[in-house]
Amino acid sequence: MIKINLLPLESFRQTASGQLSVTIFVIVMVVVGLGLYLYNSMIMVPTIERLETEKQQQTTKLNQMKAESTKALKQTTQFVNELVQVSSIIELEERRRDQARLFMALASQVNNQTSWLVNCVHNQGVVNIKGMATDHESVGDLLSRLEQLPLLTNVELQRAAGDQVINTIKLVTFDIRANTVFSNSTLLDSGLTDINFPDNETIKNLVSVASPDLAKALERNSQVAKML
Repeated sequence: MIKINLLPLESFRQTASGQLSVTIFVIVMVVVGLGLYLYNSMIMVPTIERLETEKQQQTTKLNQMKAESTKALKQTTQFVNELVQVSSIIELEERRRDQARLFMALASQVNNQTSWLVNCVHNQGVVNIKGMATDHESVGDLLSRLEQLPLLTNVELQRAAGDQVINTIKLVTFDIRANTVFSNSTLLDSGLTDINFPDNETIKNLVSVASPDLAKALERNSQVAKML
């Protein structure tokens, strides 16, 4: 009877199978590593570099836009300040002319034989008139004529008293108060078509895009100017 020991053969088979598994595992890991390396070097790195370049470009553009925005806001602020000054000058000039027309109109209503104006003060839409007359009837006549002036409204006699004597002639001193009615300046409201300068409303809309606060300041200045 012949006996054959198969244990070494089985052990050899198990060893070979283990070595093959390790070899296959190593090969797989090498292939995976090589694939990851190729993916990283050929796809990931260029993508990251491209994104970084785009980021830098966008950052540069953003900084340029910020600089341009700051410059534009500065120019807009300067323009609004200059426009406010010009508007104030124009409005004051209009009010000066209105006051001249008012005082001329007041003088034309006075009968130099029976009444005289001593002082006229106009401020914030109110005119205070001081004068003298020979009697109360002359004061009443003057009051009636002043009420017909289109530049005046709410004409009121504040005081009339026969308390003044000049060269033995007794005179009546009087105080009259009235509100003035001046038309608003329309030079900037309607714009200047000859030089393509837009009207106030268009300017306010354009300024509000750059800075709502500047637009509000422009509106407040317009309202204050109309109260002069």
